[in-house]
Amino acid sequence: MIAVDTLIYDVIRSIVALYLTLLTPLWHLIIYYGLNPENSYGVILRPGHKYYSMYSFILNTAYSIILPASIVLFSIIAFRAFLMNFRFTHALMNLLIPFLSLAFSFKILIYMALASEYVFDYLWNYGNINWYSIFSITQILNFSTNDGSSSIVLVFLYLTSYFLAMSSLLAELIFRETAELLLIAVIPIFSSIAFIRRTQEYLVRIFYSFIELNLLPIPIIIDLHLAFIFSADPILQLGFFMLAPVIPSLIFLEIRSGYFRMKPLNIPSSAVL
Repeated sequence: MIAVDTLIYDVIRSIVALYLTLLTPLWHLIIYYGLNPENSYGVILRPGHKYYSMYSFILNTAYSIILPASIVLFSIIAFRAFLMNFRFTHALMNLLIPFLSLAFSFKILIYMALASEYVFDYLWNYGNINWYSIFSITQILNFSTNDGSSSIVLVFLYLTSYFLAMSSLLAELIFRETAELLLIAVIPIFSSIAFIRRTQEYLVRIFYSFIELNLLPIPIIIDLHLAFIFSADPILQLGFFMLAPVIPSLIFLEIRSGYFRMKPLNIPSSAVL
């Protein structure tokens, strides 16, 4: 039994040593690739020539192929609506949505990103904090005052919590950047078919998702400000680190279930094919 206990503690010590090696580089990745304004918003606002070329190709395809086919389909639906004595203004308004969206959606999304970048930049620079230094291995090592088994287990649990929090945060921030670039790219496709209620709902969801992803770093950086303020309390600081990848979802879930719902324009459902 003693040999088994010794083996378990040796494994725990090995994992602890691995955590101590990985956590600082992992935190640096979070700051540099996930939160640094040059990457968190710069990659969205300045994605490069190849991305713009791809977007132009998708936009031209939407104008030349998808939009004409959608107009034909919508004309059939609108004609049915007219024959069934529905107000033709509904059909006219739905006809305008794809054209307005194709013309202005890209600029709207970019202006949203610029506004979010301004707010985030202010919070990022507030207090002249060295964000790379917020996470400190030294404070974690202070938990282990000896080589006793209880101390090792405590450090293991503490580091595991940090590792899970940081891994989740890094994955969330990288996913955010890639998802925003993808949503911007597919906007022309969904805009060109947004003649009826169902496709308009898809378009609205894309805007919803982009807004949420665009604002995501702001509550995270506020949370990390609190982690810095309470850096003298390692347990409380860990709590803020664990909250960082979760708090945006909690906020946006509350907003989605509240009163801020966008309603897509639609023609009567009975007139839809």
